[in-house]
Amino acid sequence: MTLREKHGQSGLIFILVLLAGLTSPSVSLALSARDLIIVFNRNLPESREVAAYYAGKRQAPVTNLVGVEVPASEDISRDDFDRKLAPPVRAAVDKLKAQGRTPAILLVYGIPLRVGPAAVTKAEEAFKELAPHKIDEYQKLVLEQVRRLDRYTGASPPGGHPPQKLTLPTQKVLIMAQESFLRGMTYLEKKPATPGETEARAEVMSLLIRLGGTSPEARALMAKMARSQGQERQALQRQELLGWNAVMNIDVQEEMFRGILPKTALETAASIRFTNGLIGELKFWEDARLLYAKRQTVAAVDSEITLIMAGLYQTAGWLPNPFNLRFNQLPVIARVRAKTLMVGRLDGPTPAMARRLVDDALEVEKAGLSGVFYLDARGLTGQATPGNYVWFDQHLLRLSDLLKKHSDMKVVLDKQPGLFPPGSCPDAALYCGWYSLAKYVPAFKWNKGAVGYHVASSEATTLKRPGANVWCKRMLEEGVAATLGPVAEPYLFSFPLPDQFFPLLMTGKLTLLEVYFLTVPQVSWMQLLIGDPLYQPFKNHPAVRPPKITQEKAPEQK
Repeated sequence: MTLREKHGQSGLIFILVLLAGLTSPSVSLALSARDLIIVFNRNLPESREVAAYYAGKRQAPVTNLVGVEVPASEDISRDDFDRKLAPPVRAAVDKLKAQGRTPAILLVYGIPLRVGPAAVTKAEEAFKELAPHKIDEYQKLVLEQVRRLDRYTGASPPGGHPPQKLTLPTQKVLIMAQESFLRGMTYLEKKPATPGETEARAEVMSLLIRLGGTSPEARALMAKMARSQGQERQALQRQELLGWNAVMNIDVQEEMFRGILPKTALETAASIRFTNGLIGELKFWEDARLLYAKRQTVAAVDSEITLIMAGLYQTAGWLPNPFNLRFNQLPVIARVRAKTLMVGRLDGPTPAMARRLVDDALEVEKAGLSGVFYLDARGLTGQATPGNYVWFDQHLLRLSDLLKKHSDMKVVLDKQPGLFPPGSCPDAALYCGWYSLAKYVPAFKWNKGAVGYHVASSEATTLKRPGANVWCKRMLEEGVAATLGPVAEPYLFSFPLPDQFFPLLMTGKLTLLEVYFLTVPQVSWMQLLIGDPLYQPFKNHPAVRPPKITQEKAPEQK
């Protein structure tokens, strides 16, 4: 078995073990038509017709239809989103929750794709001025602790320590601090706990905890407490950080999903000091500076609606999607997910095409989706780091290996730099590939019910514009039943990983909307899902075989 095969095997076990736990209280799944709030545009009769058509086909309560007064265009201003779109949807969510249901949102033909930029507030302007001062303050604090720590370890960074008044790039200071932290850990491991070393060891422990807070490295010091004596034990017991870890870590975890807000930044920074020390707080202020310097507030309407029940949240840049599988084990996650909505879209270039999506879904669910799975990788080599091209290409290769071992569906993998040429992909049921920017290649003969997505930066920028050749629009026109894509530049890491999205879909245990939200990384960002949210193409005929989990331990979630 090759290394990639082993990775693919463990990846599938990871997916299926997580899937088995999806009935836990932290994840509310088993989505039904009674949970869907179907949102249409009152200013467009065709929009109301699509909403009513879907409700009739899926037997959703008519009372779940919600009309909103929004522009009949693909863009909506932030002001209109806040005043005209969000409030009626929020009221409908409250109403369904009062009935004991867990609502999800379906936007239909006629609801805009993209919400415009938010106005810069006075609080943000003041915050942009504050962040550099905080960075300067915490650079000095961090470097002072590094100097003190390095006196004990006998180390000095290349070129010596910088003058105290010199402001350095924050990334350089963080690297210096992390290297000093590791030297301190090595010092404790190598220096004997003799009476002559007790005072020095106690001071090193104290400095490490100040720098690292209760991060994993610092928590390793806590384990030493049981074996420590005298001054070492007293030094550890004096660290308030350790006692507050459990309380503050929950607060920090919850804040992570609401982002960096000028109003609460000082409080959040203090919590981060407890959990991640001076290093963590310095990094927080640097992240805040970069976030508000770049300040990207345009987003997919669908992704923004996900957070309308969350209260205050950061609109500058993306936020982590709390439904994503990687957060399943967080103690706070059930509370965060309860304030977050899954949002999908039944849409297309025409109302008839939007209606077709549910027709195809209902027909294919009975017999099951069959055909060929086409994967268009690029055969890239080199160092894979999260978010780079090689990294994403390897996820496509991993998916191919995984399916060839655990599925009977035919898989065709192209590892050449070019795309599948026109007319080369008959009997297409599933597809994932890249990279042809806003230029659909008619390689496919799509089977009814086909699901796929193309990874590029502009593929859902429009579903209506005549002549547009973006992939989402063209795939819908050519016959797919479900796809996804971004409404503006999303960055590569914002796409669902194919070796997570497709195996979950192929188990037949989850609806399309649930699969999407378990795998899309961010909310308040650029991606949206198009298709019947209740679609389960493999419901009656699963297309992956669970591996035999016997001797092998399921890998830990990271």
